[in-house]
Amino acid sequence: MVSTSFITLLLPALALAAPWGGLTTRSGGGMVTLTNNCDYDVTYENACPCGTSDGSGTITAGSTWTDSLADCSSGNTALKIYANGGSSPMQFEYGIQSGNVWYDMSFINCVSGSDDFSQCAGSGWSMGSIGTCTTWACSGGSECCTEGYCDPTASAASQQPSAACGANQGYSVSDLGINIQLCAA
Repeated sequence: MVSTSFITLLLPALALAAPWGGLTTRSGGGMVTLTNNCDYDVTYENACPCGTSDGSGTITAGSTWTDSLADCSSGNTALKIYANGGSSPMQFEYGIQSGNVWYDMSFINCVSGSDDFSQCAGSGWSMGSIGTCTTWACSGGSECCTEGYCDPTASAASQQPSAACGANQGYSVSDLGINIQLCAA
């Protein structure tokens, strides 16, 4: 009897803890989570115009970095990720504005042409939030130029690769977090 009750309670809890939404995993509301699935360390610089940044550092292979998602009228945060010893960052940009969480991926500084992503940290990327919110994901080919910015105007994309999620999707800002994956499988 006890084991049946335990299993009945345990299975739904495990299901909630399991990865969801393809390449992303769920981040807590109000949090930004970056998971480094690469087999190498990356360095980061967290440029936040509201001063909630923790500066810069290293995200070791297989580890997770987290930060608070801030509502900032001065602009969005740019989390710059550098490959080993690299000087050309991959950028994950995010913020809260008008009751929505906004986010996008930018390859502008690390892509060469439309299909050489060798200077970018990682070899597959995803960025999203929860449930029905948009998830941007690509594996390092020209599709990355429709899932993110490869030039300042995203000329390869039929629509701007920037997402907003909030009340229109049935969520409050306190429900939402940002989920980022490097070397996403």
